[in-house]
Amino acid sequence: MLQKYPAPLQSVQARMQYKQNRTGGMLPLFPLLILVCCLWCFSGCTTVPTTYTDTPYQPVTREEIRWRSLSPGIEAADIHDLQLPLIVHIVKIDLLNPAVSVITSEPALFTNSRGHIRGETTLDFALRHNTIVAFNAAPFKTRSLLFSVYRTIVGIHITDFRRMSMPHERYGALLFYTDKTARIIDAQTESLLSADVRHAVGGFWTILRNGTVLPQKLHRRDSRTAVGLADNGRTLFVVVVEGENKRKSQGLSFEETARLMRELGADDALQLDGGSSSSLVLQENRTQHIVAPIRSWNIHIRVASNVGIVIKGNTSGALLNTPAE
Repeated sequence: MLQKYPAPLQSVQARMQYKQNRTGGMLPLFPLLILVCCLWCFSGCTTVPTTYTDTPYQPVTREEIRWRSLSPGIEAADIHDLQLPLIVHIVKIDLLNPAVSVITSEPALFTNSRGHIRGETTLDFALRHNTIVAFNAAPFKTRSLLFSVYRTIVGIHITDFRRMSMPHERYGALLFYTDKTARIIDAQTESLLSADVRHAVGGFWTILRNGTVLPQKLHRRDSRTAVGLADNGRTLFVVVVEGENKRKSQGLSFEETARLMRELGADDALQLDGGSSSSLVLQENRTQHIVAPIRSWNIHIRVASNVGIVIKGNTSGALLNTPAE
């Protein structure tokens, strides 16, 4: 996530001295709680450096992955490496399965066609659309993760052929076509955004191309959301890496995520927004539950855009799919 930080309007030292004089040297509890919440909120952003560890990462092999079926054409799996440590969640989707459909954040959430959107959590998006799989997508700008409701998407967003945000040539994107196949592009240029693109979400950079891991400038480990494609765009992989609690999971670098995607069988892969934005919601046993991120406070930020996978004929209403505690 890309952020703007407001400039202080008054001297912090003067305000602190005033509060100490009024309270006998002790700061009120409420402002301290607000400060703690703000620090927590900003600590997970993708632009904030995180500790990088030299512990080598060795991706699991395809034979080691234990898939479970979510619905026709959709499987999920989890990776737990206690030594690194590392927690990764994977979803494999057959885009050409007749029951499978892709959706993205809808036009009603936007205030204009330049990417200004009312943010929401991935769980809220999943519940409203009764998705089987939902995950966060594009990077964005906001004044405050905690206090601002609206976000501005950085890069392209197309939903049902309607362009709701402008392309950003520096970044890649995931495109879904009318024939139900998908494609990852390295740069969001007009020549690549053809009329048969039904849905599109922007990301950061392509990390895997034709099975080759692309060198990246950033090497720190963090929470990650990435998508990969195989079988000429017929199979979509979604990888969400935990990295908010370093004691439980160190996260992965861009290149490490690309190596994992290649091991899964992906030919191309794109990095979406990561850090505290990384979110994955799955529906299992008719119940929506947050797979990532798992936090003890159970606080999840509003992201700018989401991608959902829905199943035709899944008639259970969104109101019945209450989140698991």
